[in-house]
Amino acid sequence: MVKWLLVFMLLTFGVKLMAQCEPPTGFAYLNGNQVRAYISSTGGLFFDGEKAGFQHPANESLYTIYAQGLWLGAIDLAGNLHIAAQTYGPATGKFDYYPGPLTTLDAPNPGETNRVTCSNWDRVWEVHRHQIEAHRSDWSEDGHIDNPDPAILGWPAKGNPHFEDIYGFELPNTPAGLAPFRDINHNGLYDPLSGDYPTLSVEYSNIPNYPIPEQITWSMFNDNGNLHLQTSAAPLKFEIQLTTWAFNCPDSPLLSNTIFTAYTLINRAIEPMDSVHLGLWLDFALGCPADDYLGSAPFLNTVFTYNADNIDGDMEGGCEQGVNSYGVNPPVQAVTVLNKDIAYAAYYGSTEEGYPAGAIAPVLGLEYYRYLTGHWRDGSPLTFGSDGFIGAGAPTPFAFPDAPTDPNGWSEYSNGLQPGNKWIIPSIALGNLTPGSIRKVYVAYTFIQEEGANHLENLQAMYEGIESLQQWYDYQIIPCVPPPTCQEGCIWAGDANADGIANHNDLLPIGLALNSNGPTRPAPYNWSPRQGENWGAAQFNGANFKHIDADGNGHITIEDFELTLTHYNFKATGFNQADEYPEGPELKLVALNGVNLDSLSAGQQFFLRVLLEDIPGLCGVAFSLEYDKRYFEELELLGFSGFNPLAMKYTKGFPELGQVDFAYILPSGNGHIEESVLLPLRAKTVPDFSGPIPSDTTRIRLKNIKAVRNDGNELEIGGTSIAAVFPNVMTSTAAPERNNPILLSPNPTAGEIHLSTFGKTVDAIALFSSTGQRLWQKTGGIHDGEALQLAHLPEGLYYLHLIVDTQHIIRKIIVQQD
Repeated sequence: MVKWLLVFMLLTFGVKLMAQCEPPTGFAYLNGNQVRAYISSTGGLFFDGEKAGFQHPANESLYTIYAQGLWLGAIDLAGNLHIAAQTYGPATGKFDYYPGPLTTLDAPNPGETNRVTCSNWDRVWEVHRHQIEAHRSDWSEDGHIDNPDPAILGWPAKGNPHFEDIYGFELPNTPAGLAPFRDINHNGLYDPLSGDYPTLSVEYSNIPNYPIPEQITWSMFNDNGNLHLQTSAAPLKFEIQLTTWAFNCPDSPLLSNTIFTAYTLINRAIEPMDSVHLGLWLDFALGCPADDYLGSAPFLNTVFTYNADNIDGDMEGGCEQGVNSYGVNPPVQAVTVLNKDIAYAAYYGSTEEGYPAGAIAPVLGLEYYRYLTGHWRDGSPLTFGSDGFIGAGAPTPFAFPDAPTDPNGWSEYSNGLQPGNKWIIPSIALGNLTPGSIRKVYVAYTFIQEEGANHLENLQAMYEGIESLQQWYDYQIIPCVPPPTCQEGCIWAGDANADGIANHNDLLPIGLALNSNGPTRPAPYNWSPRQGENWGAAQFNGANFKHIDADGNGHITIEDFELTLTHYNFKATGFNQADEYPEGPELKLVALNGVNLDSLSAGQQFFLRVLLEDIPGLCGVAFSLEYDKRYFEELELLGFSGFNPLAMKYTKGFPELGQVDFAYILPSGNGHIEESVLLPLRAKTVPDFSGPIPSDTTRIRLKNIKAVRNDGNELEIGGTSIAAVFPNVMTSTAAPERNNPILLSPNPTAGEIHLSTFGKTVDAIALFSSTGQRLWQKTGGIHDGEALQLAHLPEGLYYLHLIVDTQHIIRKIIVQQD
């Protein structure tokens, strides 16, 4: 008996170990209007593990929602409870949701996933209005897409023929569909080269004159990727697809202060799930949370938070919790379900706020389900009056459902309850979901703050605003005229030096212009071309100071670099800057400890230093250190304390790119950078060479070196490189691509690449930059084995678009100069 029990346990846990997905890390920021929101790749929103992530205004450290988590509960045919929930997973490490899809009902093991699938899908896709507008315009000109945008080309929509070439893994074939798109030819499959483009929802895709959102994000996750560490409950085996979007409507304050989400739930289990409830666990934090109240408006399918008095925090904008507050005339934050009725709005408190054990945070799966169904943690019903727990009133589904301005109603304000931190869970009864069933839930998050209105007047504005929002949703009419897309002198938030890319080099102009002031710029501050009034000063490269003010608040501070980091390595439309490798003695790359660079092997480690010679007047320097990841696993950054404490510094390694970025500047008036060690590193060669490599020699070299004097003028300096030789490795220059009728070799290439079509006819060929700019094209006369000359191109990623026997094929090409 013991033997068979052991076998059963091994088999059970063996199956589960196949789905040992890692905790999710993917995220994006939704900033299409006045709201800036943190969007994760799983079931939580607005919380990044350290701070709140529903920010308003978008350029100030003020927040109204600390965190939101998706809660799901259901009962199977045998009466067993299934729960999935998210709260503060990024901070606690407790997750019930994991990235990616689950296998469909026709798979050998429905409702399952694996570690690789989760890793592949641990990301949030995003697209912006200017990209969709350009794509639509391109198509309308002649019925062809001449300049494909990578964000649109790689959109994870059903049937996308280019997805695998861009991301390296396949899209699932699911009848439920994937990311929403506008289907131009109505064939049910996404093909951007046939004019299809992303949209916010399939339901809206064919509505005439429906405005394009300023930004759309999409992600997919499930509750069966690993153990439920948050609830310790059995999984539902649900797949959830999340779309978020925001409109930029200067003529509509309501829409400009609202973001939207759409949850698509799919039952991937082989059995039906009954009594399914979806809840939105909300940790509101309206600036200073110490004086917050909660409320619900069942007739509007809304829950909200508001301030207990007309001053949030103290008069100076402070708060005992150490966060910023909204001060006088604080706003209201509402969350509204647009397409379903909320069945319950339960809440709970904490022992610190005086709540008993039966009315605090849930621990067991059953306790989560109780809150989802309008009960307290201990199973007692929510009752009308007082705090809903100790009152003697009748059971009620909604906490604090009356207007706070109604002296006879039930609200925290009218009952004079203690304000403070509480959590509310509006929930929806979805009923029975049979295998493969789909449910969709649309939610709006609205910030309301009327000019000159006090906290109670803002509440009245909320009721009126949500009614309008619901009508717009019901009638599919959005009163929005987006601003025209910037065409010249555009600001890309985070690209401080206006060179077309956000990266470490942008720290230099920030340091030189620190504490400068100029005109403000309205939100959003996402990665799109924005208009902005010129400032009265220019940088060393001629770019106006307006580009340095990333967050548009009219002040240049180190906080502007935060948007550089958010948009790191993002490229502006048309960017095609060549990497430069200036040689010179000013920056020296040297190896330490007597390592023999002519005789390296796999699994070896040695130390490197980047040394700076003394350059009079030098106050800032930036560069990248490049290495080939086929030879080196990583150039690991080592701790170093020899920098000037007044300096601004940024260093980060990118092993996936084979690159280390470095920037260092002394703000004006703080002297100059002296001769020093700038960058200590540990080089790690790859553990083994599993296959042939292009050559036995590779180089580690400095590129894109920038240097500035304290007067703002740029200096021309160079650096040295080192050669690393691996004498005992097998070398080769050709490697076929996977399952591919088109062979490009060698790829990566130093300049010439051969096209092998295995007898197929190539009707047309075009080369595009990584940002979608067409570099050249050729029609007809393309033969098998033709050599394409690419030596004139700068290093980087390119896309080759071929039409082969009427089939559109896109392949990635990497150019790497010797």
